Amino acid sequence: MSKKVVEQIIGRMVTDPEFRNLFFSNPDQALAEYDLTMDERQALLKMEARHIEEFAGKLDKRITKAKFEI
Repeated sequence: MSKKVVEQIIGRMVTDPEFRNLFFSNPDQALAEYDLTMDERQALLKMEARHIEEFAGKLDKRITKAKFEI
């Protein structure tokens, strides 16, 4: 796999709250669709939820997926 795919996963975690929650609650399911090396997977699993949440909170809301109640 490539650095690009790891960057896509991190970007998805930052901009998609549902994916982020899934990643931190069930990483096997969240990463199932990605072909990662063991090193890439281990590096992602070392990430802390609070750091991703903090960064996501600083992003402009127009580039994050918003949840709307109907």
